[in-house]
Amino acid sequence: MKILSTEDISLEDLRDLQRELRPSVELEVQENQYFFKSAEPPSWIAFFADGSWWLKAFGAYAALYVAEIVKEAGKTTWKNRRVVAAAARSAGESTIRAFARALSRLRVKITPRTDLLVGLPVPDQDFGARLHLEATDQELLEIQLALFFHHLPRLTQLIRSQQLDTRALGPVQLRLLEDGGLEVAWLDSASERERRHTLPLDAA
Repeated sequence: MKILSTEDISLEDLRDLQRELRPSVELEVQENQYFFKSAEPPSWIAFFADGSWWLKAFGAYAALYVAEIVKEAGKTTWKNRRVVAAAARSAGESTIRAFARALSRLRVKITPRTDLLVGLPVPDQDFGARLHLEATDQELLEIQLALFFHHLPRLTQLIRSQQLDTRALGPVQLRLLEDGGLEVAWLDSASERERRHTLPLDAA
């Protein structure tokens, strides 16, 4: 997995994260950071890897989390802490929990305006398919990550069928819906119009 960041982010903080997750999760900190000339330049840290890498590292545990969310479907959203607690007990000390714990520790070191992103390098590393991790605490980060991993196979199929590696202008935006579905939005290069597609939670 590669860690990309804007120039306001401390590389030492990212190296601390790298050391914390070894050897269960291997991270590569990119030394060249992104610089933007504007009054309020964006601030973000992005974790990008191919879908197969994400699933190999985290996929086995994601199913345990998602099973708890599906059981509560129609009663509550994935943000419910009771669901989170049950999912965490089912998964035990998982790699997802370790990653979420490391991200929550990183969160307190960076400014509130800095975005944490996970995604795929599609169409490329600069304009990847990205999900904003809106949660700030470990428990909800675990569930957000698990839902992202759950949707990866169908997301990869969508990217392939819609040829988003060549037809998307700019980044492919990912957003988790209240019911656990994943909304995928992109600007189509042929029509220059925004397109949206929703992957439901129960999609295998």
